[in-house]
Amino acid sequence: MNKRVYIFDIDDTLITHTRDNNDYYKMENDSTLKNLIETLNKDGLYIYTNGTYGHGVSVIKNLQLTDSVTDLFARDTIPFMKPYPESFDYVQGVIRKQMNTFNLECLFFDDLLDNLRTAKGLGWTTVWINSKPSTKERYIDLSFTNIYEALLYFSLKGF
Repeated sequence: MNKRVYIFDIDDTLITHTRDNNDYYKMENDSTLKNLIETLNKDGLYIYTNGTYGHGVSVIKNLQLTDSVTDLFARDTIPFMKPYPESFDYVQGVIRKQMNTFNLECLFFDDLLDNLRTAKGLGWTTVWINSKPSTKERYIDLSFTNIYEALLYFSLKGF
């Protein structure tokens, strides 16, 4: 039986940078994201970022996800960065060990097409988060304009 894991990029996927200076790093009074993540049918929740480990920890804390995240993969804790296939292989290997299984169903959320293309090559389900998705590349399984829309979709579908 497959174990289902959700893998999220941080910047411009879980949080969005805006020109109007909204500080999406500071979400102490907004538990919507946390509540949506808690409704997901999952065996693990991972953060996979090209940012630093310290950046990842800060964002996880500010989004109130500390108790929800299984592990954090960051540029200074893994041997390769996204979009290199070696990076995805490494992350998948660690998750397989943690989940004690070879059979994984990985759902990967990112805003960058290069990262999604590599993930699809490993058989991951790819979810593109982009405010203006203009194209539907063959390696994109689903696309949403924001993370809330995506999580609501997966929650309602029982994923």
